[in-house]
Amino acid sequence: MLRPARKLRASLGSDRITQYDAPVGCLVVNPAGVDSTLAWSQTRENAVVSISPEALSELAAHEFDLPDVKLEPPAFGTVDLRALNIARMIVAEVTDRLPPNELYLDSLLTVFGVHLLRGYTGRKRQAASPKGGLSAVGARRVREYLDQNFVRKVMVAELASVAGVSPNHFIARFAGTFGMPPHRYLINLRLDLAEKLLAGGELPIAEVAYLAGFSDQSHLAATMKRYRGRTPGRLVTLSAGIESPTMAK
Repeated sequence: MLRPARKLRASLGSDRITQYDAPVGCLVVNPAGVDSTLAWSQTRENAVVSISPEALSELAAHEFDLPDVKLEPPAFGTVDLRALNIARMIVAEVTDRLPPNELYLDSLLTVFGVHLLRGYTGRKRQAASPKGGLSAVGARRVREYLDQNFVRKVMVAELASVAGVSPNHFIARFAGTFGMPPHRYLINLRLDLAEKLLAGGELPIAEVAYLAGFSDQSHLAATMKRYRGRTPGRLVTLSAGIESPTMAK
């Protein structure tokens, strides 16, 4: 729940209706295949995060060596501040004026899934907390892989596989090695290519955006403005050596 809601009427896995007040951070875990109902009498604001059973099982196998897990929903009204923090980051990304960064969203969903497995399964097994960075070999493989694939959609699981670690450990260890999260590294690679192509002055901005992995010209312009402090048009102008009298002063 992103805002408090009063007098919710809900059921989960049975016909018994429970009425409760839901404060900010209230978490409802609805396992796949379990019937549920929810009724409310006023406007409510919440984030719904859906993870397929297959994806959750795969994550459990990677992180905890538990291929078969069963979610155990908490009592109605339970507050989970860690889940709330992740949910707010997901909402902020999907409502931003820029198109969502798929690798960043996948990272958030991975972290959220691990949190569910740690707190709401009957077979809890604590995994060792990620420490340090990637191995030298793992870092080299990931760098080379991203150098070859950064313009397409890249997901956490495939990068983790290249590095030889679990997805959750990959997210933390990547930052420890490269000094930034995976999605920022990917953005930098795309912007570096875009700036190189724009400096060449031979391609229209829309084509540069496509070649560098952006959804369109406006996506490239907004991303470059946010992370590099300039626009593609400005870069093209500078590369051509064209400046207005005001700019030259």
